[in-house]
Amino acid sequence: MSGMLAATEVDIKSVPLKEVLLEIFNGVEGLSLNKTPPMCSPDILFHAKDALILRKVEEKKKDNPNQILIDDIGTALRFINEDFGHQIGSLESLLNNGEITFDLLWALMKPKDHVVSMQFRLTGQSQALSVVSGTYLRRQNSTNFFKLNGRMISHDGEDFGYGFVDIEIDEFDGARKITSLKAYPIQYDPNPDILRKNLIQRGRKYLSLIRALPRAFCQEYTMDFGLEDHETSNGKIQAQKANLRGRVMADPEAWKFNNGWTDLATPIIEREYSITGKDLNLLDDQLLVCANWINGFSLTHKSWGQFSVDGLEDIVWNEDAFKKLVVDETRRKLIHALVRAHRQDDASFDDIIENKGKGLVGLLSGSPGVGKTLTAEAVAEVTSRPLYQVSTGELGIDADKVDKRLGMILEITRRWGCVLLIDEADVFLATRGIDLARDTLVSIFLRRLEYFRGVLILTTNRKSEIDPAFQSRIHFSIHYPDLTENGRVIVWTNFIDTISKQTGNPSLSSADIQKLARLELNGRQIKNAVSCAVSLAREEKEPLSVNHIEMILSITTL
Repeated sequence: MSGMLAATEVDIKSVPLKEVLLEIFNGVEGLSLNKTPPMCSPDILFHAKDALILRKVEEKKKDNPNQILIDDIGTALRFINEDFGHQIGSLESLLNNGEITFDLLWALMKPKDHVVSMQFRLTGQSQALSVVSGTYLRRQNSTNFFKLNGRMISHDGEDFGYGFVDIEIDEFDGARKITSLKAYPIQYDPNPDILRKNLIQRGRKYLSLIRALPRAFCQEYTMDFGLEDHETSNGKIQAQKANLRGRVMADPEAWKFNNGWTDLATPIIEREYSITGKDLNLLDDQLLVCANWINGFSLTHKSWGQFSVDGLEDIVWNEDAFKKLVVDETRRKLIHALVRAHRQDDASFDDIIENKGKGLVGLLSGSPGVGKTLTAEAVAEVTSRPLYQVSTGELGIDADKVDKRLGMILEITRRWGCVLLIDEADVFLATRGIDLARDTLVSIFLRRLEYFRGVLILTTNRKSEIDPAFQSRIHFSIHYPDLTENGRVIVWTNFIDTISKQTGNPSLSSADIQKLARLELNGRQIKNAVSCAVSLAREEKEPLSVNHIEMILSITTL
């Protein structure tokens, strides 16, 4: 640590004292006891004061105490009191009031102690660090600050282990509450035991996510914000807050592969500090300093980002999702059985050529709003798989970019065991002819599809225009007719009953639903009408009624 006597070093001539100091601060910066002669900074000796007093008491209690060690510890303690006497008095007075001054920060931050910061990375989320060192520095603009260097445990996308981070505490006048600092020792928190317990509990959760790799967990992200990389106007990549609420894949390895080294990958884990194998059974003090974030992908927002570990929760999969589909029972059971039976390593789908033909591909056709997308969502829910949804518009029309992006999507959905839904895939399915650009896209898709090993569902509005080459690659194909009045009754009932369960208000009468079902609307239009009507009812502080729905239908073109 860099304190008032940073320019000097203490020559440790006593071998027993050297061994005790090594026990207390082994590996700490500023401790060079294995050199000749053994050296130690005065600040390190100061931080050893309490441990030396305890060691002296313990030695005296022994049946055959080491008198040389007792005397040498006494000499060290006298040195500390003589050189730091005036500071010790000031420090004790300040600490008793829970305060500290800028010039005594070095004395507050003891090597190997645990500090907590609420202003690190995800602001408002506590992050614990193990203190390594502290240094007083001056910036080019002549402002002074105290640089606290600490270590934590995280995953940078390649390695898992200890990473080193800095926290800068700007110079301040007079005494300041310790808990108001950017980082402070955990023991000064108003509820240190609760804080420590929560940090360890979160560390255990973080470790479970890391241990699962390369099989990433799909989680529900319940916080309103996370972080994602953003390219500024001058071309620099900076982290910024983003709304990432929804389902996410916690996967720092996939994040690194698709994003490279950015600020969100820090701290970088040096190989010598990596943790592998049996060492993954972390102790409480290690769990305490685990990262409060994990990198991954937002399935809801289709963006790579960084998520708070506290905001991740296990998903409650909707096992009844299939019951809401307006499709005949035979087809429903067929889809369910095929997807449940499919496994990425299942040889039953193997082609003669290795790695070919191991995917499960379904084609859903029909007009908009008849349940195609809902079917894919239901398949994902009942099989407890993530759903990765993409439209052809997102893939683009440039052949090289489409090939690259499609390859990335197919690979990560295979890695995560997703159900991949490509909505409105007509451009990839169309019969090849004289349009060279479109034919190239179809050929790219066919080639990628040959080696895909996951579950893929395609939707189209124009089944009659599908290229014949796709027929042999499709395992099941279902056409959805336009909704009948009875079908619309089911759709209206499903949406309104869901709202009723959420709000606790009574559902609409069967007569009201029958009345609404006579209107020739598709499923998407019905969903939009209910959603808008719910907002209207909430604004008017009333339970949802048929009047709200009819009002929405009268003023909107759905």
